[in-house]
Amino acid sequence: MTRATPEQVRRNADRQDFLGACGWQTAQVMPLVDDASARKYFRLERKHDTALLMDFPPSAIHVDPHGIYENPERPASIEPVLQTTELFYRAGWRVPEIYASDVKRGLALIEDFGDVTFTNALQAGGRMDGVGQDGLYLRAVDQLITLHRFCDDGAMADCGLVTYGPENLRRMLGSFKTDYLPLILADPQKRAAAMDDFDRLLDDVLPLCWQVGDAIIHRDYHVDNLMLVENGDGGDDCGIIDFQDAAVATRPYDLVSLLRDVRHDISPDLESRMKQFYLAAFPNIDHSDFETAYVANSMVRNFRILGRFGWLAIKAGKTRYFDFIPRCWDVILRGAADGLPALRDWVETHIPADARTAPTLQSPQSNEKASQ
Repeated sequence: MTRATPEQVRRNADRQDFLGACGWQTAQVMPLVDDASARKYFRLERKHDTALLMDFPPSAIHVDPHGIYENPERPASIEPVLQTTELFYRAGWRVPEIYASDVKRGLALIEDFGDVTFTNALQAGGRMDGVGQDGLYLRAVDQLITLHRFCDDGAMADCGLVTYGPENLRRMLGSFKTDYLPLILADPQKRAAAMDDFDRLLDDVLPLCWQVGDAIIHRDYHVDNLMLVENGDGGDDCGIIDFQDAAVATRPYDLVSLLRDVRHDISPDLESRMKQFYLAAFPNIDHSDFETAYVANSMVRNFRILGRFGWLAIKAGKTRYFDFIPRCWDVILRGAADGLPALRDWVETHIPADARTAPTLQSPQSNEKASQ
């Protein structure tokens, strides 16, 4: 049996003290599966009540999600969770209620939406709620329409969120160059050439991301963060979680996140129909401009994801995300030949097909031997 470290003992005491102050000290506590962040979640059961405990210690390593700082590693905080919960509630989204919080200790007691994510429903063929794949994605896109109408009514002016410009996206993509490219391009000269050309590519592509303006974005909007939540009318609402990194950014960003999710197969036909459903709600948006911005945002988001996969492998030893890397490259190139030929040319010039697979992460010992 592994012995708890002094830090773990202190953290357990913090959690118990917080739960006692909230009246949940007798609850059964069950840890939930962690994700790609430093946050941990615990399900609490107390007689017929349930809740979630969010544990995000200020000592945790947290990567700046917004590309504000040259050094992206920042102190963790639950304050963005509190801020964005209120904002999205006003926007008309079904978000978890916050019952109690302790910002100083990085703890929050929040509403439990259960376990039925859209991912679970899709894997069950839609049988969980009688709604198939089309119906679930229509619900998801409809929530973006609701949010963007809220934005168009002037909500962005005083929302208090970080507003992105091209330099924010450029900084976010720094990890792609420093944490991912070294895993697939071992030759320093080839890597330097790829980086130089990549910077020139960004000069041309990043402004295109704003071709149809901006909006409040969730920033990680996909079916794993959408849930079927029972309502009082015998049906299900679309519950939305994990929105603490929200910002004001490019309008197509969340739609790209939803429809070009490397973890889930989405047919080109479904993607096209969902885009048309979104555009029908905003007849003033030029379709050609939207498509250009959509492909540009897809490039940015998926290069950022590749950088994140590299960072997680190097810094946290989490290599399970490598399985998604081939699909990342497929999504990056989808539509590039027509919409962003410069992107296609960069990939074909610098990233050979055999480098678009899951890389082999060398151990520190093997790196040490190679340098001897």
